[in-house]
Amino acid sequence: MRRAAFALTVVAVVVGAWSSALAQTPLPPVRELTVDALVAEALRTHPELQAARLEIDAAGGRVRQAALRPNPTLDLGGQKALGPDNNVSVGVTLPLDLNGRKEGRVGVAERERDLRVALFAERERKLRADIRMKAGEMLAARRNLETTDLLLEANRRARNVVSHRVREGAAPAIDDNLQLVEVNRLEAARTVMASRVEILLLQLKTVAGLAVDTPIELRDELRHRMVTMDQESAARMALEQRADVRAARAEVAAGEARLRKERAEGRWDASVNVGYQRMESGFDLMGQTANGTFRPIQDVFHYFGAGVSIVLPVRNRNQGNIAAAEAETLSARRRQEFTELAARQEVASAFAQHMAAQRAVDLYEMGVRDVAHRNLDIVRRSYELGRGSLLDVIGEQRRYLEIETAFTAVLKDLYDAYVEIERAVGAPAR
Repeated sequence: MRRAAFALTVVAVVVGAWSSALAQTPLPPVRELTVDALVAEALRTHPELQAARLEIDAAGGRVRQAALRPNPTLDLGGQKALGPDNNVSVGVTLPLDLNGRKEGRVGVAERERDLRVALFAERERKLRADIRMKAGEMLAARRNLETTDLLLEANRRARNVVSHRVREGAAPAIDDNLQLVEVNRLEAARTVMASRVEILLLQLKTVAGLAVDTPIELRDELRHRMVTMDQESAARMALEQRADVRAARAEVAAGEARLRKERAEGRWDASVNVGYQRMESGFDLMGQTANGTFRPIQDVFHYFGAGVSIVLPVRNRNQGNIAAAEAETLSARRRQEFTELAARQEVASAFAQHMAAQRAVDLYEMGVRDVAHRNLDIVRRSYELGRGSLLDVIGEQRRYLEIETAFTAVLKDLYDAYVEIERAVGAPAR
């Protein structure tokens, strides 16, 4: 028992020291960022985009490789007979790479690099929109939380007034219970909303490629931005510079480059070869020289040669690969047409969404929110003067909260519409 107590004491001391050290460790400061600043940081540091940049670098390496000529071939050979005869040969073969083969390889590699660049820009376009959408969700939830905080604070103050009136006999005792229930209801709602804001902030960090423990806070409010371009200009801009449209065109260009390469591969080609051969040969006999002496019939011979090897495209003219490249190019053209059609449709849809949301926001700002706020003030003052019931105040307060929540929703719709225009155009709509 004494050993167990001693062990527990040691553990308690260690845990206490560790907790104290953690408490004394300074936390990193919270970074206040705008949505634009968060987008800019994500575009610079997001792991997926960093991987895409490396893919572009890899495509650049393939361009350099495609521009290189084929290596020459060194042929070494030798023979040794059972007798004294032997020969040694050395040859070099150089492929000529004719009929546009190099240009075909380089063209394919360059078009594939252009496609990687366009796909990288498309990832940036989608990431920008995803971050802004998730930031809009978080800002809308935070606005609802702030509205609930204001009502909760007002109801806490009102409870003191109601309690005083009940003690003075100016209000029934049930009013105190009703006000307490309303305060508790708002506190419960606030707890749920605060949790949702935290969850959405964590999701926003994930979308932006930040660590979940990165302390950040958005300075922006849920407000709409002005769209300065018209729909026709936006559609024209989308067809000119939207990343997925450029990627579709780059895919068509890559298909055409592959077609040229396959056609070049189906033409004739040639290789030049040069060589040297040293041959030592003779007979197992003796021969007489000019001065009458005898010597073995044996001598060394040197040969130099050159030639050309020509590939004749008689049976294999690369017909299958050419047909496949033609079909792939035609398929890429059809995808390009669909991508351009979808871009026009997305621009039109985003502008229609923006117009509807703008009208709803205008209606709320001009004829709903102000009237609801004045009505709540009138009902509260009437109750304080003894001319109404607390249920009237609570009912009007809940209507006001519903109106503010609905206004947050239409603000979010307008915010989303701007982001959709930016996504559809591929550039800021200002």
